Amino acid sequence: MRVLENGYTVKDLGIDSINCLANLHKTSFTRGWGAHDFALFLQDNKMKVLGAFSNGDKNPNAFLLVRCVADEAEVISIAVGRRHRRKGVAEGMLDVAIDTLYDKGIKELHLEVDETNKGAVQLYNQAGFEVVGERRAYYQGKKGEKASSALMMRLVLDEE
Repeated sequence: MRVLENGYTVKDLGIDSINCLANLHKTSFTRGWGAHDFALFLQDNKMKVLGAFSNGDKNPNAFLLVRCVADEAEVISIAVGRRHRRKGVAEGMLDVAIDTLYDKGIKELHLEVDETNKGAVQLYNQAGFEVVGERRAYYQGKKGEKASSALMMRLVLDEE
């Protein structure tokens, strides 16, 4: 458990949080994942979920889902509840995840982000991620909108 400068507490989440995770994801993404999806994720011992809580809230206000394989990891998803956005919650969770992954010997952290999600792209750039590829027209646009590309990003944690 770690308390962030903004007062949010970040801690590991388990299978008992799947409904909260699904609700946060559905309110954050056009195609949100359900509780069944999160149950499958959390049955995999390579997956880790961090949750951020404000002022003693029982349910997480945000989460970060990451998968570790060998000496690499991938951010699968980050979601922050609407009332908790632009308060440094995602940045704080990402910092905790990076510190934890580095301590576990992870050398690189990867992710994909929708190029139109300017806030997320800025967050990852500020954290030191670099664009290493692009999947053109990867994310289906809303009705009448064109598809957007996924930026493939990488952060090197240990250059040995």
